[in-house]
Amino acid sequence: MTKSHELNIDRAIKLVVETHELDGLIELRMSLQDPRKCILHWGLCANRFAKWQVPPEPYWPQDSVPFQHTAIQSSFQPNHAGGTINIKVAKDMGVSVLSFVLFFPEENRWDNNHGKNYQVPIVLHTQTELTLKDEGLLHIAERIIHGEMGNHSWTLMHRFNLCHDLCDGLRGVGFSLLFVWLRYSFLRQLDWQRNYNTQPRELSHSVERLTLKLAEKFINEPDLHEIISMMMTTLGAGGDGQRIRDEILQIMHRHRIKEVTGHFLEEWHQKLHNNTTADDIAICEAYIEFLRSNGNLDVFFSTLMAAGINRERLAGFERPIKTPPDFVPHLKDALLHDFGNYLNTLKSVHSGTDLYRAVNAALYLFDHGMQHKLHSIVHDRSTPIFNVTSTITEVCREITRRLDNERDRKRVRDLLFLSLALEEHLRIMMERNVNQHMSVEELTRLIAIVVENILFTNTTDDLRACSRHLGRLSFHDNEWRYHCLAILERLKRLLGNFIDRYYRMFHDNAQFLGKAFNADAWTVNLFTEEVIRTRLIFALSLLLQYLETALLKQGILPQWQVISPHNAVGMVEVVDTLHKVTHKVFDTPTIIVTDKVVGDEEIPKGVTAIISANNIDVVSHLGVRARNGAVLFATCYNQETIQSLKALKGRWLNLLVTAAGEISFEESEVSTSARRLDIQQPISLRLRDNAFETYALTSGEFSTRVAGLKSNNLVAFRDKLPNWIHTPASVVIPFGIFDHLMRQLVNADVKRVYDEQVSALTIKDHEGLTTALDALKATIMSLNPPGDLFQTLTDAMQREGISAPDDWTEGWRCIKQVYASAWNERAYLSRRNMGIPHEGLSMAVLIQGVIEAEYAFVIHTLNPITNNPDELYAEVVLGLGETLVGNFPGRALSFTCNKADKTLTPVFYPSKGIGLYGGGLIFRSDTNAEDLMGYAGAGLYDSILLPASREVVLNYADEALLWDKQFQEGLMRAISEIGITIENIAGSPQDIEGVYSKGAYYVVQSRAQML
Repeated sequence: MTKSHELNIDRAIKLVVETHELDGLIELRMSLQDPRKCILHWGLCANRFAKWQVPPEPYWPQDSVPFQHTAIQSSFQPNHAGGTINIKVAKDMGVSVLSFVLFFPEENRWDNNHGKNYQVPIVLHTQTELTLKDEGLLHIAERIIHGEMGNHSWTLMHRFNLCHDLCDGLRGVGFSLLFVWLRYSFLRQLDWQRNYNTQPRELSHSVERLTLKLAEKFINEPDLHEIISMMMTTLGAGGDGQRIRDEILQIMHRHRIKEVTGHFLEEWHQKLHNNTTADDIAICEAYIEFLRSNGNLDVFFSTLMAAGINRERLAGFERPIKTPPDFVPHLKDALLHDFGNYLNTLKSVHSGTDLYRAVNAALYLFDHGMQHKLHSIVHDRSTPIFNVTSTITEVCREITRRLDNERDRKRVRDLLFLSLALEEHLRIMMERNVNQHMSVEELTRLIAIVVENILFTNTTDDLRACSRHLGRLSFHDNEWRYHCLAILERLKRLLGNFIDRYYRMFHDNAQFLGKAFNADAWTVNLFTEEVIRTRLIFALSLLLQYLETALLKQGILPQWQVISPHNAVGMVEVVDTLHKVTHKVFDTPTIIVTDKVVGDEEIPKGVTAIISANNIDVVSHLGVRARNGAVLFATCYNQETIQSLKALKGRWLNLLVTAAGEISFEESEVSTSARRLDIQQPISLRLRDNAFETYALTSGEFSTRVAGLKSNNLVAFRDKLPNWIHTPASVVIPFGIFDHLMRQLVNADVKRVYDEQVSALTIKDHEGLTTALDALKATIMSLNPPGDLFQTLTDAMQREGISAPDDWTEGWRCIKQVYASAWNERAYLSRRNMGIPHEGLSMAVLIQGVIEAEYAFVIHTLNPITNNPDELYAEVVLGLGETLVGNFPGRALSFTCNKADKTLTPVFYPSKGIGLYGGGLIFRSDTNAEDLMGYAGAGLYDSILLPASREVVLNYADEALLWDKQFQEGLMRAISEIGITIENIAGSPQDIEGVYSKGAYYVVQSRAQML
């Protein structure tokens, strides 16, 4: 492989660099088109921001000499056009850039590309060029990298001063970049001192400037509260830096310790005078432990190692510490006293979140009662965990109240440091004290405390709703287990959202800066994970794991939820998400084990079972299709079991649904016949010759000739339902209208493009399929309406009593979206898997007025989990039913009803975080390829709301569905009666969708239940 780069050198000189890959080597052939004598001054870099490296001498070109161990100088070899140099680089050197300047000795002139150096990429397939997705931040990042990696003097003081200056020109995402930078510094991945001595007072001044600037940003920009708080965790408080110099001298003079070389305290004293850093806290703590152990050097060095400081780091300071400490027995107690106080001085400058320092620094802000609480948190370490965590929460509640109103920078800074110190103390207490022997009630109490404290810095509506739900939880009635499970599921989902958000905030910046800084690989690769471990959400994660284990042991949380109960045999395939393989065709029976199922996927052909780690609604469209296809579909709540299944990747398994509603599995020796998939018999659809009659029909004109069962079933049941069960008024755009629209002259170009796209459609790979289907949808969305369409629709809707839009612009968009959903990926793949030709598909558009639902429900009149025909199963959500059938994350309220004695049994309480609300119109897809014998097309095609529904974060703390038992039972009983009534009318099990609104019940859809 060869690549060529052409550089325009100063004074119109050209330099051509050809890069060739050979076995184990990369050769760079440099041709300078200038006859003058020239010297290449060069080095190799890990990336374009890194320091120069000198390669081993065997790789030097002809006529090369080293330059001060930092570069190589190589002469261009003359030829007819100018001069050439050949440089060879081993692929395993870990470099990706050749960086250089040119020297013209006859003119005594350097050309350094105006101070930026010239750079040529080295071809390495294993490395990618460093970049930031947000190009607006690139110049900021380059300023940071230049400061950190340049060949100039640099210290913590310079870093903090630059950070202070950058704060003024940045907004949200820019502060994430600054946090990543400061955290790499905090992790000692950047120089704390380089060729410069910083007096303690200068360092403390720079810290104080920066922390006050951050406090100012906190006051004026509420959106930055969280990231500002995180930045503060990497900084000291400033304090009185001069005291660091003064007090070490006072201690040495007080105890007549001589200031002579070759002694530990003198070497440390010199470091403290010339460049004190946070390392000095660890050194002081190690020296104190050394004194306490009566001079045990192993204790001294192990304490340092625990803080991340080894002997090499001590000896590598510009004022090195090479001599181990001496132990003088008669000075032990006095030195322990003095260095205990000195440690507090060091922390006052270098450790903003040290609890003792933060409390003392903020006492002036509080009354006597709150001061007493703060002192008890710091000094009374025997207080039971529930008492001290409650006290911390009470104090943090007051801090948050004050931060909401405080405008003074210094006060805000001191409050922030105190809040962060208390948060860290709370996290550590949780990690040290939580254990497997705690009861469910104890764990839930601690979760409530942690959630409230997280809310002090992460004020999300979803988390606040969980906190309020926790506040209502009582363990004195039989309902607590339902509430506990619902809260657990919602918090686990929110925890995942937090982690995903931190990943988006920091990952790219951490990769970019970390590689530019040549940071240790572990700090780069685990950056986000390590940040999470410092946050309260890590303590929440720990508590949720213990709670989940406790609920599993007590049988309150089932290990399995079986959505489609079928036994299965197949080879295990492990994927992150079901969506990644939905386009595949598996040649052998396959069991999918996945972390995530969304609910809008099509089940891949050849799959016999899907085991998911995340829950999904039993009545979701995906669940319906799984049951129809005899595919085992289950959620496993036990992570150990999930990991065991993943470990069997590539092995054959036999999965059985037990009588207890769980899944048992064992490895299977499968016969040759079992390895073959049954051939799916294609489903034939009667091709319809729909001659154009009209654009719209009222409900009295519905028939299977003009619309699907979605439209026709409602009309068939409508007159047989009791008066208290209502159905919505309906109008349909019949079968054949899509093709009629395509044939209109105004759409001639659209039809030509559409036909070409359909003819060219093939499945090469998932990305290509997605692109092709999106293009088909876009073409349909460019359809033009005929002149009389909207008036015909308006007239039909008025006859049905439906309010038609005054302006059909958005209505036309909705109609086209329904038509375009014929090319949804899940719909296309389902038709392919079932052998349904596209030309056999006919689509009508059912238009209904939307009932503004308070609750929506789905009923399966034959329990799909147990296949018990004497029991129905129903699920209920707040708001519109799209959150239910569309599988929005979280559970619905679910229950069963015995049809004979009408006994109601709750199964789960709701944990969905979002409810959809709204009115207006709904444009429903209604095809001839749904609800067929042996094939369920549920959820393949779209229904569109106009206007779009609004999302509301659900708060169950005051929800009558959970807390008003009379209302809950009445609703469940009425829903059950609807199911029994419609099943009796239909004469077979039914899948029913309905809503409750203002005291009335509506059935919006009913179809034969797929068994």
